[in-house]
Amino acid sequence: MNHFIAKAFLVLILPLTCTLQAGTVQYLATDLADTSPGQDLWRYDYAVSGRTFLQSEFFDIFFSSTLYATLTSPTGPGADWDVAILQQPTPGNLPPFDRGMFDAFALTNNPSLSGVFSVDFVYLGAGTPGSQPFVIFDASANIVESGVTSMAGTTVPEPSMYIPFVFGLSAWAIYVRRKSAVRT
Repeated sequence: MNHFIAKAFLVLILPLTCTLQAGTVQYLATDLADTSPGQDLWRYDYAVSGRTFLQSEFFDIFFSSTLYATLTSPTGPGADWDVAILQQPTPGNLPPFDRGMFDAFALTNNPSLSGVFSVDFVYLGAGTPGSQPFVIFDASANIVESGVTSMAGTTVPEPSMYIPFVFGLSAWAIYVRRKSAVRT
């Protein structure tokens, strides 16, 4: 019986202590004063969390050519990041060359994430700009994470916590079922 309790404890508790590092990118959209007639100027301020970046790791945020134009004024939270617009949204090009790209490159290990990353843009859609896809790369340019930005103030459940828990709970249920089948 003690053996059963020890296994049940490990199966149920161990997954709760194992967390995968999951980066999140939250945005705040600010409507700016329009400088050109017919253009709707906005700014995204991004807060990045849940991940420790190493030197030469980077992330990209993508802008659809159907909703965005004229990406300008990229900024980062400090001197340990190099930020740039790598590509402007270009209607008519074939994907993925039709989308704009904001890039943030870590110049040091554990660069500061205490400030915001910002970019100004012309919004072509109606209402308030929304989420965009992002990708996080390691120093060898391998994709380590991808996702969609979320509006600041909204909480997104951390899937990396639920997967091990569900796996552990399922393993425990199978163990109990097999154990009871052996007894009968």
